[in-house]
Formats: sequence, C-alpha cells, structure tokens
Amino acid sequence: MQPDRDITALLPRLLADIKRPGDFYGTGEVPLPVVRLAVDGVGILGLPLPPMQVEALARVATPAPYGRGRDTLVDPTVRRCGQIGASAVDASDWRWQALLDTVVGGAVAALGVEGGATASLYKMLVYERGDFFREHRDTEKVPGMFATLVIVLPAEHEGGELVIRHEGREVTVDLSGPDLGLARWAAFYTDCQHELMPLRSGHRVALIYNLGRREGPAPRVPDHRPQIARVAEALREWAAGPDTPVKVVYPLAHRYTPAELSFAALKNEDAAVAAVLEHAATRSDCVLRLAMVSIEESGSAEPIWTGRRGGWGHAEPERYEVIDVSERTQTLDGWRHPDDRPEAMGPVRYEDSEVSPAGALADEEPDDEHFREATGNEGASFDRTYHRAALVLWPEARELEVIQQGGPEAAIAALERFLADPADVPRAEAMAHLIVNAWPRPSPESYWTPYHHDRARLIAALARVEDTGALSRFLREVIGAGAFDGSETEAIVAALARVRESDASEIIAAVAHRRATARWAPVTRLLRAAARARPGASLSTAAQVVLAAMRTVDEVPSGDRERTNRAEGLADLVHAIGGIGVPDLGAELARAALANPARWPFDGVVVPAVLALPRSGSAAYRAAADPLRGACLLHLRARIALPLAPPADAVRSRDRLTCTCRDCSALGSFLADPVATTWTLKAVAAQRAHIEEWIKRAGCDVDFRTERRGSPHTLVCAKNQASYQALVRQRAADLEHLAQIERS
Repeated sequence: MQPDRDITALLPRLLADIKRPGDFYGTGEVPLPVVRLAVDGVGILGLPLPPMQVEALARVATPAPYGRGRDTLVDPTVRRCGQIGASAVDASDWRWQALLDTVVGGAVAALGVEGGATASLYKMLVYERGDFFREHRDTEKVPGMFATLVIVLPAEHEGGELVIRHEGREVTVDLSGPDLGLARWAAFYTDCQHELMPLRSGHRVALIYNLGRREGPAPRVPDHRPQIARVAEALREWAAGPDTPVKVVYPLAHRYTPAELSFAALKNEDAAVAAVLEHAATRSDCVLRLAMVSIEESGSAEPIWTGRRGGWGHAEPERYEVIDVSERTQTLDGWRHPDDRPEAMGPVRYEDSEVSPAGALADEEPDDEHFREATGNEGASFDRTYHRAALVLWPEARELEVIQQGGPEAAIAALERFLADPADVPRAEAMAHLIVNAWPRPSPESYWTPYHHDRARLIAALARVEDTGALSRFLREVIGAGAFDGSETEAIVAALARVRESDASEIIAAVAHRRATARWAPVTRLLRAAARARPGASLSTAAQVVLAAMRTVDEVPSGDRERTNRAEGLADLVHAIGGIGVPDLGAELARAALANPARWPFDGVVVPAVLALPRSGSAAYRAAADPLRGACLLHLRARIALPLAPPADAVRSRDRLTCTCRDCSALGSFLADPVATTWTLKAVAAQRAHIEEWIKRAGCDVDFRTERRGSPHTLVCAKNQASYQALVRQRAADLEHLAQIERS
C-alpha cells in the first residue's frame, strides 16, 4: 500500500469529521419500580400485567387505525391491534416520570440528539395473538416531533418483533423477554420504515410516546453515508493489498475501564466512529471488535529527588527517570462484538505499526506504576501499566492470523469453536494447519517446548479435524521429535486411530528413541496404551528401543515415589510386549531388569512389578510375563535357601569401613573383637561426629550415644544385631512375596 494510502494513516483522516454520534434507532431496558399506572375502565394496573387484566385492557381498547395520505383507515389486513387513547391512561406517578426520564435520556443518546427531548404520551396499544402492523412510516403528530418511543410493559408474550429499516439497513428489535421485572424500550426516527411482526402468543402492551424537540429544528438521522462509503473503500483496498498490517488498532478518544467496556457505553464521537466502522466493515468483508489495550513496561530507572534524602526531606522520590525499558508487552483483550457479545479470543499481541494513527499510544499516562530503589546488587527499577479502549479491525480473510496472535490458548479455543459448527469445517482445517505451523519445535539440546500444558488439548482437537494432515505433522514434528512428558498419553493414543498404522508405529518409535532414557516410565505407559488400542500393530521397534533404554536410565534414587514409578513402568512394558506379540522380547526384558540392580533394584522395583502382573492372560501376554516372573521366583527361592542365624559372637562386619584414620581404625578393631560389646571414645565434638558419620555410612551394627559428663564428652558405642534383624525381615517378605507370586 502506498504511503498516502497506508490504512493506519488514512483511517483517522477519513473519520476526522465525524463528531455527532447516534443511529436511526436505539433500544434498551430499565428495572421497573413499583409505580401507579391506571386505565379508565380497568383501574390500577398490576405490573407485571396479569393475564386477566390484559384481557380487560383488550376489551376496552378500540381497533387501531392507520394513516394513508390524509385518510385514517381501519383495515385488519394492514393493522390489527387495539388502542387506548392517552386521555384514558393515567401515568402521572412521579416514579413513572422518573423512569420515563431515564428512558428518554437513553433514547436521545442512542439517536445522537443533543439538547434533550420531550416525550408526550400518544396512546396505549394492546396486541393479542396474531395481531400485527405492516410496514409503514409514522407521521409528525405534534410540532417538533422527530422520533417515536415504544415502552413495552412486562407481560408474558412471544413474537411481536419490531423491524426498523432506514437507508438500506434493517434491524429487528425483540422487546419480549423472560425477566418480567424490566420495561423494554425502542426509539426510532419518524422517517424510518417499520413494521410489527405477528404476535405468536400472549399479549403485548405498549405505551407509545412522541419524542419532540424542546427548541430549535427537529433533528434528523445522522447521515454518515459519505464517510461509510469512503472508509469501506479504504478497508477493501487494505484487505486486498500486499504487505499490509494484519489488523488496525484505533484507540478511542474517551477513557473506559475494563468493567464498562462495551459498544453501548461508548461516548460522543467514539460512538459515532464505532457506528461508521461497523457499517463500513460489513460492506468490505472486514471484522470490527472492541478491545482493551494493555501495555506493561519494566526496566531500570533513576530517582528524581526534590529535596534532601534521609531525615531532611522525602523518604521516597517524587518522580523517576526511565533509563531503559527492558521488557514491554502490549496486548488486546476483553473482546466485544458490536452487539456486545463477548468474544473468547484471549490476549492478542499487536505491533506499533498496527496502531492508527501511528504513535497514538506513545504518550499515555500510566494507570499504575511502581518505582523500587536500588538494593544490594539490584539497581533501581520501575514497572508500569497502561489501559486504553480501542476499536480493532481486520479482514475476514485474515481472521485466523489474528486469532493465532493470541497464542495457543486462543488458537485452540477457536479451533474447537470451528469444529462445533459444520459450516466452519474449512476454517477448522485452516486453523489446524496454522497452529501446527507456528508451534515451537523441540531442539536437540532441549526437548522442552513452551505451551506444554496445551499439547494434549491441541492433539484432541486436531484429531477431530477431517483432514488429518495437521495432526500427523504435529505428532511427527513435535511429539515424535521429543516434546513428550506423559501428560499427552491419552490424547496421543486416541489420535493414533486417525492415522495409518505404519505412521502410528513410527511416531511411537520416535518418541521412544528420543525420550525413553529420560522419561522411561511415561514412555512405557504410552507404549502399553498404544498396544492396547491397536493390538497387533507393528510396535516392536519402539519396544526394543525402550528395552535398550533400561541399560542407560539413571540409577534409581532411594525415594519410594521414583521406585514406584519405575515398577509401574516395568509392568506397563510387560503388558505392552504382550500386546505387541513378539515372544523373544519377554526374555530380553527379564535379562535387562536383573542385569543392573542399581537401576532396577530387585526388592524396590522388580518384585513390586511382578506382584502387579496378573497370572492369566493371552498366550502372548504369558510369553511376555513368564520370563520375568520365573526369574523373580528363582531369585526369591535362592535367597530363602540361604542360612539364617543370629551372630555366634560379638564380631560385626567392617567391610564398608574404608576410613583409615586413628579413630576409625580403633572402631574397626572394636567391630572385629569377638568379645567386646561396647567401646568408648572420649574426644572433641568433631572427632565424635566423624565416627558417627562413618557408623551410618558403613552401615555398622552399632548404636551410639554421647555422655555429656566431663570435658571432652564421651561417645559410647554398643554393638547390635541390625543386619541380622534386617535379614529376618527380608526373609519374611521373601516368603510372603513367593507365596503371592506362586498363587497368582
């Protein structure tokens, strides 16, 4: 786009002469207080109107006529409803007048009328089932009249929608509703064509007011058609042009809080600009939304003092000077449709080049700011935030790019919305590819990628897309490349049903190859789930990779949690091998599990895994489980066969006591003595602590305590039978486990 046609510079020029807000109609609702309204022949009305009283109103009403030229006619094929003249309606209650003032204020604001208006009651209309009024235009009934105001009293009914048309535009206003504590209203200029659709059920009771000008000429509908046409042309050119910004951010003139952000709450020229942009966007296949701009900045700063520091002046600087902005984020959030429906897009980034006009957000006053003085090695710093409402435009064809700018959460949410609507299948497929294209790939140095919490949700959504290309690419290029931590297992297995069996096998093998050593238990869980979901699938390559990883995983720590995870992983691998149906892998698994006790502790991992395996199952499962179960039985029986007796004398093992200092040598001699049962060491605290440490490190069968008499204190050591007692407990556990395995 040429510089003089740059949309961010052109748009403000095209909107510069729009000052008067308003539209050809307005609508709203207000809470209904306890008021006194009365009708001759019926009495005081109950609100909401009970059916019997509405029927009484219908009985006293007369057929409503309509005007044709200078004639006033009654024709039920054109208009069918009842009317009650204003003189028969008593609406003088001050509470009703206060409500009327509120409604009139909202009406004149919506119509863009300055200087207020007067409202005079014209008549009450009563519509019964089937009643209607064909398209017509109101005439001026009182001098200065410029609009009609309709206030519908609460009464149960359906239908009777008010359709208003002006200059090729049409709106449908439904003034019925389930909340009978509200009065609903609509106002429109008298030169608008309008009609009332047939009432489907119940009764519709409305008070009709003439809105007139207090002084000066009667206002007319704001005519922004020239601006709408020019803006629409500019938007079409922008949408079709190359190298243009994805969206345009147009900051509003007035300040709005996030709580009051809505199209209905826009003031003065903001409301007028929004109306013009809404119509222009519709004509040019663009999208208009209202959002809140949020800017967050932080960095280094220098205080500006206005007096002496310390006890003479300010304890805090009154101002600060920014030295450097190290971090800055700028996003759009709180999205609203022109009808004020919320848009679940989440925070979306924007670029300075998308702001219209350029620099419009450069000199904003922060809504919140903090300055922190230098402390220790930390220099003085600041952080501050800004909020500003803005209208945001983008071409419909680039909507997916805008959504993608909101990050994974917004993109996945949009994909799920598109999948829920059969009409949005093309957009769902396009969104799926866009997400996968932008998703960070893991690097060889680190398998971690951002947004790891969103992976399972994305996989589940991709699996619902008819075109499986995006799903296959994500599983290969992200999950298969190493971005796997186990939380995605269920989603991955479900998604594999959508891809070819050969592709599924390759993906599982790739995950195993890259992650089996570091994430062994989660990978075995994935392999088991995949084998269960696709029995007979060619997963032997993945299983062999996982078996090989058993020789390279880290030594298992002493904590129960990691040992439990590894035992569960070992059981999962047995089930996976059984599902794959390769008999030789079972024997290989048993050899790998018993080859390195540091990685696969027999009592902490292997036995719990075997105890968790069911005895019965398919032949393939038994071929996978029996070698490990058999090896476990041999090991237990051999250990049970070893002799078990208490120590014959006071000799205790000193095999792991490798320290050769004088005190440790004396401890070793004490352990080797077949008669001595106690030994004392009178020494300073450091020497005593050294002996205590080595007793624990070497696992010596010795209890110790400190006698705190005299100086230095005395360490008293007494031999015990801890090793023998541990063997007794081990024997009892072995017998129990042997019995459990033989019974299973």
